This record gives sequence, structure tokens and C-alpha cells, in this order.
Amino acid sequence: MPPAPEDTDIFFPDVGCFGCSQSNEDGLQIAFRRTADVVSTRHTIADRFHGAPEMAHGGIVATLLDEVSCAAVSFVVDRFVVTGELTIRYEAPVPVAVPLEVQARITSQEHAKYAVVEGRVLRDGAVLARSSGKFFYQERLEPAP
Repeated sequence: MPPAPEDTDIFFPDVGCFGCSQSNEDGLQIAFRRTADVVSTRHTIADRFHGAPEMAHGGIVATLLDEVSCAAVSFVVDRFVVTGELTIRYEAPVPVAVPLEVQARITSQEHAKYAVVEGRVLRDGAVLARSSGKFFYQERLEPAP
């Protein structure tokens, strides 16, 4: 199967995922966009996900990076993955209620069992957080009825 189309909103099948399901009212409802080998999303973290006042909880930032990293593999090389390892480096506080750009790209597919993906969270071009992780290839599972 070819990669997902470029420069158009793309979604995972809706199975209720906290990060990317459009039907999960409590979730992040992330839509993705692929441009060449980069998958990205524009996202504004809701204030309800703050840690310190006006700053996003680190777990939500990690969730955004995890979601866009999985999407990079799925939408660029059409492989379903699960997260095996994810390392986050917080460069600066990530604000809530401000539009952010979250991007990821595959940096290595040398291993037969996983892809290495790097991600980043940006505000106005400044990197606020970075990630690197191993995303293990899986067979696509059909959702339970």
C-alpha cells in the first residue's frame, strides 16, 4: 500500500484512542498531515492538561510525541507500530492554550523489528521538546465489535 496522501488531514481508524480518536470526547482528537517523510499536527493543549500553571503536563507532551511518532511510521511506510521505547528531552516549558507544531520522522529502519523515530514540539519555530524512540512493527488488529 502506498504512503498516506500528502498535505491533507489524515486519521487513524477510529477505535477510541485517547490521542487520535475523533470520537473520544476526553481525548486529544489529533489529526495528522504528511509532507514528504515528515508527519505533523497542529495542536493546542487544553488548559485542563496543565501541570504547573499555564504549562502543559509532561505526560501530555509525551503523548503528543508518541502519537505523531506512531503516525510517522503508519503514514509514511504503511506499517502499524506500538511504542517500545520513548525518550523525551524537555528543552523549555510547553505552554497550554497556544498553537503548537508537533512533528516526527523516521530516522532508521535498519532493524527488522522496529523503526527509530525522532519527534519534536515547536512553538513559532523554537523547539520546546524532543523525542527519540523505537516503534515496533505489529500486525494490524481489527477492533473488537
